[in-house]
Amino acid sequence: SSSSTTTTTTTNGDNGQQRTPSSLSALIILNTPIKCTINKNGKLSGVLGALWETSSYRICADGGANRLYDATTTITNTHNQIASVDSSSSSPSSSSSTNLYLPNVITGDLDSVRPDVLRYYEERGVSIVRVEDQNFHDLDKSLMAVEKWITKVSSEKRDSLSNEERNTDETNNFSTFIYGGFGGRFDQEMGCINALCVWGKKERFQHTSLALYDEETCAFALPESPTKNEIRIRFPGESSSSIKSDDDDYEQTTNNKVGEGPTCGLIPIGGRCDDVRTTGLQWNLEGDVPLEFGGLVSSSNRVVEEVVTVKTSSPLLFTAEMIVEEE
Repeated sequence: SSSSTTTTTTTNGDNGQQRTPSSLSALIILNTPIKCTINKNGKLSGVLGALWETSSYRICADGGANRLYDATTTITNTHNQIASVDSSSSSPSSSSSTNLYLPNVITGDLDSVRPDVLRYYEERGVSIVRVEDQNFHDLDKSLMAVEKWITKVSSEKRDSLSNEERNTDETNNFSTFIYGGFGGRFDQEMGCINALCVWGKKERFQHTSLALYDEETCAFALPESPTKNEIRIRFPGESSSSIKSDDDDYEQTTNNKVGEGPTCGLIPIGGRCDDVRTTGLQWNLEGDVPLEFGGLVSSSNRVVEEVVTVKTSSPLLFTAEMIVEEE
């Protein structure tokens, strides 16, 4: 519509508002090194830890399962040792042991995931979906799984509503976090950015925010006018609102340890942008100078207001630094 507005999500997936069942998040873990550490509470720290806690559906893209396994088996083993001592039992069996970091799905052509890792997750009920089609990257195959999940959740919600509620129900708003989109080979990074552009146009993702993350950077695509893009980033130390995931029976409010910005950039990844107008930045764009490679690229800009607005004549990539407070 001519007055449509898109609001980007942060690592908390809540845009500063309380999360509701209509605001759901999926996490895709790619086959790139996981740089975050284990915090004093024995959980994953950093950006990945925040995204994991926020997400209600988690997918490993092929060899991403290796990365998750290698990063979290120490946590799992320590947790089970403590549980064993607390219950005065001997070593727990594989069936009774708990894994704090089980994905919902592992998908791809499965040529990168190690056999022992695949067997480990399969024995613990993780769905294994092999997709042989080499016309699609593992990220595409993971987004296919997200697409099916969005369809299922949306259908289940609609079926639970009365006819009157269906007529007034707002569309579900989903967020998809892609962890590991940076820090690997440059061609793979470009492939991830292209996925934002391609999948963001699909009908099922019209109400889904797609964002790339690693421990240093996040990025997401901004559509062209008439859409007015509103961007709210959350800084470390700000109070995050209630979060409830599928495996939680309660909601909790925590002090945010992970945030975005203030350093940011506007990248004309799809070609020349003749008219870009912003508010909320230290160096706002007024539409008088186009953004293009070989000309002006708005890098090392800074967020100075609570809300940043961007109106652009062509799609842009918005990037922001990630900041993690020491725990």
